[in-house]
Amino acid sequence: MKKLLVIGGSGFFGKSIVDCGIHRKLIKHKINEIYIISRTKILKKKKFQHIKINYIHKNIINIKKIPEVDYIIYCIKNENIKTSKDYFSNFLRLIKNFSKKPKILFTSSGAIYGKNETKQNEKSPIDLKKIYALKGYKKKYALEKIFMENKFQELGKLNFNVSIARCYNFIGKHILNSKQAVGDMILDALNKDIISLNTTGNVYRGYMNADDLVNWLIVILKSSNKKCPIFNVGSDREINLRVLGKKIAKIFNRKLKLKKIKKNQLDYYVPSINKAKKLLKLKISINLNDSINSFIKS
Repeated sequence: MKKLLVIGGSGFFGKSIVDCGIHRKLIKHKINEIYIISRTKILKKKKFQHIKINYIHKNIINIKKIPEVDYIIYCIKNENIKTSKDYFSNFLRLIKNFSKKPKILFTSSGAIYGKNETKQNEKSPIDLKKIYALKGYKKKYALEKIFMENKFQELGKLNFNVSIARCYNFIGKHILNSKQAVGDMILDALNKDIISLNTTGNVYRGYMNADDLVNWLIVILKSSNKKCPIFNVGSDREINLRVLGKKIAKIFNRKLKLKKIKKNQLDYYVPSINKAKKLLKLKISINLNDSINSFIKS
């Protein structure tokens, strides 16, 4: 059996991994123990028969030693390059002390492709002009991810087995209060009679279910090698946000209030995932309707 360390466990990825562990969805990957590095507590209950969950409630920068594990998922969300550099320096110091090198996955973002009007694949060039076309924190976030991808690729030269997942949009119970459109709409549907949506008619997204996300991340993690393979992770099944709003309103029996925005430029953020499908035999097993319906059942 294997041990997994999640660095940055308080976000959507970390919480979703813990959920899959609790609901026996990591057994097929032979993972029976998870360590979570997080500054905030995620679970009150820690003891489960089939899996052991351990918490390290510290900032990665302040940790002097971490347990030796088989797998590491590094999913700290940050847009400050200087801070990320400090985090990575301490992370490198920590893993250099391992007696056996673990397999490591870094969760990057599709944002590094910048602003596009078509699906991007892993061979698509990183164009700074497209990144600088992004606004606000998205631009800083994309630049930080490029910086960190380079850092993790360098680990391969140090004989570490590494992989990178360029992640897109997801849906699951921890997406609420995430400031993502789908989370805001579902939150409205759960608490109000009217769902509000501010968007042009030209915004397209693809949403992968959290359970699929976790499975994909671990399969990619297990494929890690010194050449640091890169895979896009997300749903390639595009949906217009207005159509999504109508779908959520229908499922929850709510009214939809559309606020018109003058800008009508195409906003397209959907990945090509052919590489993961072909090389790793991965697939999307949970569709968007079932993902939305799960909120009603819970």
